Amino acid sequence: MIAMADSIDQTYHVIYDDTAALGQTIRQLDNPFGRLFMRNTLGKAYYYMGRNLEDSYQQIAEAAECYIEADRLQIDDPIYRGRVNSCMGYLCARNNSDSLALVFYERASEHFQKSGNEWRYAQSLLDVSYHLTSLHRFILADSILQMAYSYQLDSAYMARLYETKGLYFYEQQQYDSALVYFYKGLDYWQGEIDKCFTYMKIMQIYDNTDNLPLATSFAQLIIERSTKPNHIVNAYYCLIQDAKLQNDITKLSQYSRFRADANRLLLDNVKKCSESIRPLERYLSNPHPWRWVWIIISIFAFICIVLSISIILYRKYATIRLQDVTASLQEKIDDLSVCVHEQKLVQTDQQRQYDVDMCLSNIRARYSKPCKQWSDYNLLKKDLCKELDILFSALDNSELRNREKVFCIFMIVYSHCSLIELANYINYSEKGIRNYKQRIAHKLKIPSAELYDYLLRLLKS
Repeated sequence: MIAMADSIDQTYHVIYDDTAALGQTIRQLDNPFGRLFMRNTLGKAYYYMGRNLEDSYQQIAEAAECYIEADRLQIDDPIYRGRVNSCMGYLCARNNSDSLALVFYERASEHFQKSGNEWRYAQSLLDVSYHLTSLHRFILADSILQMAYSYQLDSAYMARLYETKGLYFYEQQQYDSALVYFYKGLDYWQGEIDKCFTYMKIMQIYDNTDNLPLATSFAQLIIERSTKPNHIVNAYYCLIQDAKLQNDITKLSQYSRFRADANRLLLDNVKKCSESIRPLERYLSNPHPWRWVWIIISIFAFICIVLSISIILYRKYATIRLQDVTASLQEKIDDLSVCVHEQKLVQTDQQRQYDVDMCLSNIRARYSKPCKQWSDYNLLKKDLCKELDILFSALDNSELRNREKVFCIFMIVYSHCSLIELANYINYSEKGIRNYKQRIAHKLKIPSAELYDYLLRLLKS
């Protein structure tokens, strides 16, 4: 049945509407075994049931619960996961919960991007940009729109693209720019009903700019062609303002009555949608409320298995062991372990010393003497950071100045050089180089004679 629903959906773009069959599938599979082995089928059944409850029966809260269950099941196909999150975002958008809608639309966009379906991904970018604009996060909304502009798809997409760009300017009260994009979008819409939202925004712009004659002309278009209460309420508001200016009591009474009827429908829709917000908010705050139960059960089962195995092994071992032989053998094993451990420590120390010597030899082979530019610690670090990364990190965490760090690096790399030679390399006085070394050692809280060994230990650590 779900395979047939998928085929109808993908071939004819029609949602399977046999809610009785969908309900039976959900009842049969919504159990621990069904969720484990048939989660894709169960997830799709919940998705199709949610679409039917939302579109055909206007049971918005029940539809939200179905979408939540479908998302919890994590269907393998990213397109379905994106569609589920888009539906949840749409429910939030109908209730003007832009922040909540944005979360779901961003999740949907991530899934559509993974699917490789450019059309769905591009549409999701417009959804994300729209709600960012509604939240007045204009910089991010514009960056998302720039991504959406890279897709040139069908006329419906181009209409939405220009409409979203118009909304971007409309929310910033840049009405001239908004009108340009709204009118561009009108050229791409195929049906008159699809144009009604754009008509409403153009009407509102003209109303805000005191161009009531043009605003009322678009209001009449909306009333003639739209069936959405939100559009109609806004259109009658504009016509009421016009009737007041004309002092036409008859039209004013008529428009007020029609607007009140549409407003009742609008409030009913808002009430239905608001019932879906609370479960969606709970879902985001705690996606898997019963997961802790399964975790506790799993831990308990694991502990029982481990204890059972341990008891069996211990009993088998206890029947064949010989106390004296075991004690003697254990003592020998302990002695051997200590020897092996000590030998490993020696080998490790020797290997580290060898690695350090090879590293320093390679540096001296490339640079027989310090480069002049190394008087700048950052340039020195750039050239030798790959080989001496550990030493640079340790020096950077100390209180030494950059010039003092340069002296420390030179002291390790050119350990064969005398203090006087090192003084020449760092352009320091030959007479004061010993005091300079002592000051560095004092900052590192070690005796001056141990400075080289200290730096070597840092390099080997």
